[in-house]
Amino acid sequence: MEHHADFAIPLAQTLVVETDHQRPNGDGTIAGPVLALGWWVDKPGDPPREGPPTGTLYLVADESQPRPVWVTQGRLTSFRLEP
Repeated sequence: MEHHADFAIPLAQTLVVETDHQRPNGDGTIAGPVLALGWWVDKPGDPPREGPPTGTLYLVADESQPRPVWVTQGRLTSFRLEP
């Protein structure tokens, strides 16, 4: 399942992450600077979500991909802040 965010905020500082989220072509994992943090809102009356909660979503700009990718917080394997 591809994740999406109902709401997102841009980051004021450069956060670079590595993940265990496989690239669609199978060549490595998604990694790069985070453009925004996102989250979703369950609509009233919607059935409960299945599976574990995903928490915060990270919009990662992996330059090998045609567009940024939403990655769940549980898929992060490392991070660093850049000045």
